[in-house]
Amino acid sequence: MGLFHPIADAVKVLTKEDFIPAGANKFFHTLAPFLSLVPAIVTFSVIPFGGRYTLFGHEVNLVIADLDVGILFVFAFASLATYGVVLGGWASNNNWSLLGGLRASAQMLSYEVAMGLSIIGVVMVFGSLKLTEIGALQADFFRWGIFLQPLGFILFLTCAIAENKRAPFDMPEAESELVAGYFTEYSGLKFVMFWMG
Repeated sequence: MGLFHPIADAVKVLTKEDFIPAGANKFFHTLAPFLSLVPAIVTFSVIPFGGRYTLFGHEVNLVIADLDVGILFVFAFASLATYGVVLGGWASNNNWSLLGGLRASAQMLSYEVAMGLSIIGVVMVFGSLKLTEIGALQADFFRWGIFLQPLGFILFLTCAIAENKRAPFDMPEAESELVAGYFTEYSGLKFVMFWMG
């Protein structure tokens, strides 16, 4: 019967009251979770989930948008999530949320630089910014980027964990001192949107 627990959690979140604290900016309080979630979802449009296949006489490409500058697109849109975090902390009219938002923005911006620099090695090795080409060039097991750029992989992985504010880089949410950081005053779907983002 435990399999129904995720469904019960989803129903609970959908039926929770959307609480906006007194003195909070209602418009920006509602906008902030969208600014955090939408860039995360949009970046999936350039990520290839497979190659080109023929299905019932039609050619199917398992990528939504095959851009020539796919990596730059991912970094450009992923960096927009910082605005949602800062806005969420500020719009709540709570000093602790504002402090958490400022911590999160400082951390996200600083680790984006290191993450971008770690990707330069991949671009130089594969000679392309197009994610479908980079994926196709890694068809052979020993041509994977993790084997060609092991130090770059470790650096990228560390930066990605920090960018997502996961332990041990969870200072913006610092539950022991800031309760939940920038999304302290959020509940229901808005809270879930921050977590999904």
